Amino acid sequence: MHLTRYTSAIFVLFLIFALSFISVMATSVGVQPGHWAKYMASAVGYEYSSVTISISSVSGTKVNGTMTYEFAYGSPQTQSLQGDVSRGGTFPYIIPANLNEGDTIYYSDYRSPKIEGLDTRSYAGASRTVVYATWYGSTYYWDQQTGILVEQRSGTGVVTSSLKLTETNIWGGSIFDTSNPLFWVVVVVIIVVVAALALVVMSSLRKKKPLTETITPPSPPIEKSAKTKYCPKCGASMPLDSIYCPKCRHKQP
Repeated sequence: MHLTRYTSAIFVLFLIFALSFISVMATSVGVQPGHWAKYMASAVGYEYSSVTISISSVSGTKVNGTMTYEFAYGSPQTQSLQGDVSRGGTFPYIIPANLNEGDTIYYSDYRSPKIEGLDTRSYAGASRTVVYATWYGSTYYWDQQTGILVEQRSGTGVVTSSLKLTETNIWGGSIFDTSNPLFWVVVVVIIVVVAALALVVMSSLRKKKPLTETITPPSPPIEKSAKTKYCPKCGASMPLDSIYCPKCRHKQP
C-alpha cells in the first residue's frame, strides 16, 4: 500500500514537470549551436551587401554567436551576437520560437512589438510558416518554428530597403531535429507513457498474492493393539486368539 502511494506521488510530480517542460519548450530558443543564416541586403539603407549569423552556443534562452558583414568594397567585418532571447537581447535577428498572433516580443525597455499574424512564405529554398510584426516603420518576418529572422522590409514608396534570408542550414524539417520543439514534446510524451506503464505494472505486482504451498500434515502413527499378535513366519498381524495365520496358514504357537 505504501509502495503504491509512493510511486503515485512520484508519477504526479513527474507529470507536472513534464507539462512544465512542454510549456517552456513552446517559447524557448529554436536555434542551436552550428546553425547559420545568410541574408542579402538590397536597396537603400545598408552599407553592406550581405550578413551571416552563426550560432556558437545556446544555454537556456541565452545565445552566443557572430555576425559577419560583407561589403561590395572592403574586407568582411565580424561582430559579436549575444543576449537573452526571452529578454529581447537578440532582437530582431532571433526571437522566441513558436509565437502566435497576439503574442508580444519583449524588447528591453522600449515599446515591444506584437505578432500581427501568420503567413506561409518561401525562404532559402523552403516553404516556411512565418510570423510578422511592424515596428517603427519596418516590417519583420520570423520563422515561427525557430524564431530566426527571415526578412525585414523598411521604407515606403520608391525608397525601400530589405534584408532577406537566402541561405541557411537550419531547415531540417525532421521530427528528430533537436532544434524542432516537437522533438522534445514527443520525447516527454514517451517518457510519461513509459512511467505510467511502469506504475501500472508495479501496482499489479503489489496486489498479486503470493502462491502458498499446501502442506499435508503427517498421519498419526498406528498404535499397536494389545489384542493383536504377529505370525513368527511371515509377520502378518492377527487376533490374539487365532490358531492359524490368515496369510501363510502357519500354526501359531
